[in-house]
Amino acid sequence: MKILVVTNLFPPHHADTDDFRCQNVTEALRARGHTVRVLTSTCGLASEAGHTARGFSVGADGDALVQRRLRLNGAYGQPAVSSLSELRELEARNQGVLREALAAYAPELVHVWNLTGLSKSLMLTLRRANVPRVFDVAEPWVTEQLRTDPWLSWWHRERVSLPHRLKRGMMEFLNLRTKWDAETPTFIEPGVRRLPAVFDHEHDASFKPNAAASFQFRRLYFSSLALKAATVTAGFRVSHAAVIHPGVDTKLFHGEVKPASAAVKKFLIVTRLNPQCGIATAIDALRLVRAQGVKASLTVYGRGSSEVLAKLRTRAVQGEVPVDFRSGGLQRELPLIYQSHDALIYPVETAEAFVGPPLEAMACGLPVIVNQDHGVEDLFTSNESCLTYPSGDSGLLANRMLELIQTPGLAAQLAEVGQNEVLTRYQFATAVEHIERYLEDSLAQWQSM
Repeated sequence: MKILVVTNLFPPHHADTDDFRCQNVTEALRARGHTVRVLTSTCGLASEAGHTARGFSVGADGDALVQRRLRLNGAYGQPAVSSLSELRELEARNQGVLREALAAYAPELVHVWNLTGLSKSLMLTLRRANVPRVFDVAEPWVTEQLRTDPWLSWWHRERVSLPHRLKRGMMEFLNLRTKWDAETPTFIEPGVRRLPAVFDHEHDASFKPNAAASFQFRRLYFSSLALKAATVTAGFRVSHAAVIHPGVDTKLFHGEVKPASAAVKKFLIVTRLNPQCGIATAIDALRLVRAQGVKASLTVYGRGSSEVLAKLRTRAVQGEVPVDFRSGGLQRELPLIYQSHDALIYPVETAEAFVGPPLEAMACGLPVIVNQDHGVEDLFTSNESCLTYPSGDSGLLANRMLELIQTPGLAAQLAEVGQNEVLTRYQFATAVEHIERYLEDSLAQWQSM
């Protein structure tokens, strides 16, 4: 297949998201014989003028493998624009770049990844071009950003200020909106001027059922059942979507299960530092464990909010517990980090798109303890491949830690079952095969219509 990937970020410029999925899958598809080009943002480039020299990665055939030409709006440290003139300029730029890529490359299929920070009207241009397209949804941008897209919401909200209403009404009366629509799409559906059920979100807790039907996701797959369920609940018609878990690259993540006699002392957390990271619960649990006279320590590996980090450091100091905070970021560092610890705790307290660290740790031969309430129910079987505890319950987490420490052979037993589960169900190569098959089936369905 001849595939054009459209995404907001692409390594090595990934804005500290530590997200290598798109790159890994893209490279794997190329290795399987597909021709793949990537269209992404300028985020990470030293300057706009540096496009040609720094923004393109060139393949052996002289063609640009990665074009960094799209502009982000207010995401990952990029400046935000909100006035109508600035928004239209940004829209015209991004729409033009996409149309140029479609014309120059003539892809058989467009593989759309994360659109966080990008113009959501790019979806409308792809639909109008009638190009076969598949959405890979591994971040909650669909539920969290479509309704707040500054360009589309400017045209479709009902609850706006009087000056906004008068300016928009005058532009529609003069037929300017229709003229602009050809270059910078403003109509999600022909003739539908407003979509208050979607865009007037201030007084609505969530989308009404099927309110977002105008956003057509004919072919898409989610990275987790939890993310798919959340998107369905939000009102999008995506119940037909597939679920393809990203899997683990066991060529990178591997290790021996420690013997049953090995002590469990060094616990590890790998996650982003944000208000929902759950690390505070783990710190409190460690304090309870050490209060039993058990010597145990905790390493936190990850980056994120400096404010969250400061609060967690203070909590550890006040609790008088040994917590080592390390700044993560390089994927190749992680296997050694896992292998140098005895067990992983995954305390994240919000539903996640995909649960990577527990599977990576299992592949490396570690037993894991996971929060049972957020996005893991479709991955793990409690007490067989891992131990679980309720979200925010430091007492029960402490009990799980003590079980690993004090029950002979339990850590090795869980680690062996978990590692086998990863090898049989969650291989990255298997995920790529599923994605490839889904793309091929999508193209075949499109061609048969």
